[in-house]
Amino acid sequence: MTKPQYFFFVDNDKYEWDKPTVTGADLRVLAAIPSGAQIFLKVPGKPDVPVIDSTSINLAEHHGPAKFSTQAVGSQAGRGDFAIVA
Repeated sequence: MTKPQYFFFVDNDKYEWDKPTVTGADLRVLAAIPSGAQIFLKVPGKPDVPVIDSTSINLAEHHGPAKFSTQAVGSQAGRGDFAIVA
């Protein structure tokens, strides 16, 4: 077995990986993400990038570990385009 060379985080849990790329499908299996949940790649200073099963992320291109988050489909968590009603 190849020694893990890369690592990333999914919802603050650390995962080790032995390939320079990881797909959304890989993330679902490794982190036990249900098919009904959305996956996002966190990009500092920019909006999070949606990750679908066929999306391939090059871990070697990241300065530091890649960070992913998950949320239920339709959730408004993290979105800033809503009105606050007093």
